[in-house]
Amino acid sequence: MSLTADDFAEFMAKDPEDDEEVPLGDALEELAVNVEADAVEDVRDVRERL
Repeated sequence: MSLTADDFAEFMAKDPEDDEEVPLGDALEELAVNVEADAVEDVRDVRERL
């Protein structure tokens, strides 16, 4: 199976609800989630549960 430009047509259409005045980076920053995790501590917790 191959993809063509037609496969992406619905995703390429402009959305009237989009605010094109907002730069893409700022828009993505609004959607971002800041996750802080201590991987070593998380692994220790999992090992203790097992």
